[in-house]
Amino acid sequence: MTNKINYIDFEPQVINKNFWGGSKTYENNEVVMERVNEWVRKNYNREIINMETLILPKSANTTYSANASKLNMQGGIVYMIQTIRIWYK
Repeated sequence: MTNKINYIDFEPQVINKNFWGGSKTYENNEVVMERVNEWVRKNYNREIINMETLILPKSANTTYSANASKLNMQGGIVYMIQTIRIWYK
């Protein structure tokens, strides 16, 4: 039997979109952690190797809550959003 290491990412989902395609509002960290815990409960037979938080870039026309930060780069504004990654076998 081969041990294969996998991962799954949990990032905030869009909860509100502007009709004209402008800003979007995303879930907060507590809601994301509820989904993480639900996945762990349903996949209790998997061996969890590690859990980590990643800060990934997202579209500039978004509205985030506490799980995002705004980074001012020379080319413009980049929004970074917090993502939870679970590594498992």
